[in-house]
Amino acid sequence: MQSFWFSYQNILKNEISKKNYFTFFRKIFGTLYKFIIKYFKYKLLINLKDLDSNDINKSSDLSLDEIFTNFNCDKGSHFYFEKKKILSHNYSIFYEKYFKKLKNKKINLLELGSHEGKGLASFYHYFPNSKLIGANINPFQMRFTSKRITELFVDVSSKKILTSLSNYLNYEPDIIIDDASHNLRDMLIAFSVFFKKLKNKGIYVIEDMDQFKVFKELNPYENEPTVIEILNNIKNDKDFNTSFIDDESKRYLINNISEIKIERGSMVIQEKNVSDIAFIFKK
Repeated sequence: MQSFWFSYQNILKNEISKKNYFTFFRKIFGTLYKFIIKYFKYKLLINLKDLDSNDINKSSDLSLDEIFTNFNCDKGSHFYFEKKKILSHNYSIFYEKYFKKLKNKKINLLELGSHEGKGLASFYHYFPNSKLIGANINPFQMRFTSKRITELFVDVSSKKILTSLSNYLNYEPDIIIDDASHNLRDMLIAFSVFFKKLKNKGIYVIEDMDQFKVFKELNPYENEPTVIEILNNIKNDKDFNTSFIDDESKRYLINNISEIKIERGSMVIQEKNVSDIAFIFKK
């Protein structure tokens, strides 16, 4: 109920902040109805997969890539769409590389942009002692359920909503993964808000940082540095300026980042690789 109430309030606040008054009144009842339907789906496991009662992968004998593939998650080397094998981001080798030391520890993981929950379901099995939060703009997409998984609403385009989510969490995540809109502005605002929430020695991950190479609408901003350019400046002890991170947050990032690793996955769209991923370590 606490998670429901948080999400319900913030869905309505989000519409008010955008002055979508008609949508606000529609969602007062429409969203409540959807939550009630989802509650009964959860109780009866209609169209949901209960991870707690599913023993597959619990032995942790499978590699992370095999787990991603099992859940048809695009973080792996490939996935299937309409029975066709699609080469994917192949982030598994990097996740395994940087997450392996945390594998059996009691950790808290937050994913922004959890969508249907395929990534969370994979990490549920890879981190057997973890608690996971999936935050998504559509809290009705999740296809999996578990006592270890909490679903919450977030609109990553709203700093107010991001801050509300950060304040709502009563612990500091060990891992935060941004797999949400991939819009330049949204990625930087989320980074400035949630890196502060990350536990010391924690890892902040930004996926698909350069999808704007193909999807131009993700970076319609003139004279704004990209995420990779900003991270490289921080790595090289250089200053950076962006409209999307205030000076206080910029100083916090510069003073609290211990290491940045930028890797490149394998997905190619229109002959352009769109799979740059960053692992940012907190001091």
